[in-house]
Amino acid sequence: MLLIDIGNSRIKAGLHRRGGIHQLKPCEWRKARPTDAWSSVLNGVMKPARIVVSNVAGNAIATALNEWVEARWQLTPTFVKVRAECAGVRTKYERPAQLGVDRWLAAIAGWHLARGPCCVIDSGTALTVDIVTRDAEHIGGLIAPGLNLMAHSLTQGTAQLALDEVQSVDRFATNTAAAISLGCREAIAGLIARVAERLAKDHGGDFAWFVTGGEATAIAELSPLPLKPVPDLVLQGLAIVAEHCA
Repeated sequence: MLLIDIGNSRIKAGLHRRGGIHQLKPCEWRKARPTDAWSSVLNGVMKPARIVVSNVAGNAIATALNEWVEARWQLTPTFVKVRAECAGVRTKYERPAQLGVDRWLAAIAGWHLARGPCCVIDSGTALTVDIVTRDAEHIGGLIAPGLNLMAHSLTQGTAQLALDEVQSVDRFATNTAAAISLGCREAIAGLIARVAERLAKDHGGDFAWFVTGGEATAIAELSPLPLKPVPDLVLQGLAIVAEHCA
């Protein structure tokens, strides 16, 4: 089974076999033509039995995938949609269709990995936090700018500031690039700490914490809580949903 996660910036894919998921080379799809992006990810892959997709990036890139797959393999991908309940997890989102499917899949995968309550952080273009309680209820979460989006928003909106990428800074800054980096990192660290406080107050503190996404390493480094990086968490969620609900 071929698993595909189309994010806001990157395509991540993997081949699901007994024993786990073999990840394929990711692609920054916004920097390429859609057909070239799919060729970059899928060239050399043998025809799968099934293709299951998570897509939060709109119709154009999905249409290009459908065309690529039909031309080469004569297959039709299955695009997963959020359900109120799947694989033992129920969402309390007011309108489940408005919940990002990648968030839903990561929450399901986190629950199955933890076999209990979990908090899942997915940090890429945006940073999302999703919580599943001991009763297997997805109680929602939050959305904030990712580290680099936060920095880029600041530098684009302020004259004479420039920063290509957030740096690792562990003390008060003595130059502007480091000051922006520290501010963004401390904002995310504070966000994680507040989430932990809210969980401890409302639900007790016995949660497993997972982090995934393109900025997972940086988030794990700055977090005041120990986070377990799981690079293929959304793909794991796809595999679970494909088995139980799709």
